[in-house]
Amino acid sequence: MDRKVYKLPLKKTGISNFPCPTCGKGRLQIIKGKFHYEETKSSKKAHSHEAWDPDWIKFIYSCLLECSDAGCKDVVSSNGKGSVSEYYGYDHDGSPINDYEEYFIPEYFVPHLKIFQLPSATPEEVIEEVYKSFCLFFTDPSSAANHIRISLEHLLTHLKIKRYITNNEKRSYLALHKRIELLPRKYDHIRDLFFAIKWLGNAGSHSAKSISADDVLDSYELMDELLAEIFITKSKKVASLAKKINKKKGPK
Repeated sequence: MDRKVYKLPLKKTGISNFPCPTCGKGRLQIIKGKFHYEETKSSKKAHSHEAWDPDWIKFIYSCLLECSDAGCKDVVSSNGKGSVSEYYGYDHDGSPINDYEEYFIPEYFVPHLKIFQLPSATPEEVIEEVYKSFCLFFTDPSSAANHIRISLEHLLTHLKIKRYITNNEKRSYLALHKRIELLPRKYDHIRDLFFAIKWLGNAGSHSAKSISADDVLDSYELMDELLAEIFITKSKKVASLAKKINKKKGPK
């Protein structure tokens, strides 16, 4: 996962660094003539203010992008906000110049981007929550982090960690922290990953705590590693075991 890709603005033309959510191989590029933007009413009104500056300008945009891979060419829509930024440079004679350029910040993609790839053996309930998080990443980091926390609950259920205890015929649901503590010892080497994702998800659940895009990307990196350890490393171990048994034509 290349974190910086998801923190860069979108340009009006050309190819972006966003990977295609369909094939994962190509990059999304703006379809010629399919990028539309307008300055907002309040932004236009602000031009009359005596202290007005170009960096007060605000846009909204919508566009269509296409996968750059010739075998895919799937289409994705995006919308969001924009503004202008001052930049400094030099002309062809080496003289210093400064100007303003427009930039655009995505809020939504349809279909959503797949910020990291999930192992094929990932349970459907986990996939669903991770994808909900991807949908909200650009516009609501707190909710995005919370959906990763929910995916962690589903993952623990898949690993057969109990969700509740019964005392005197009364059912009490276990806190996520307690469920992580109940993981078998074979998961000791990745228990810290569970806890770290939980803490980030907890912060996303409480409005008093501010969650940034970087915090959500942290949770994605942790979940990416966690799922790989559980579903990919395990598959490799099983494949290795099968190879040993086949070589011996019996018990290894």
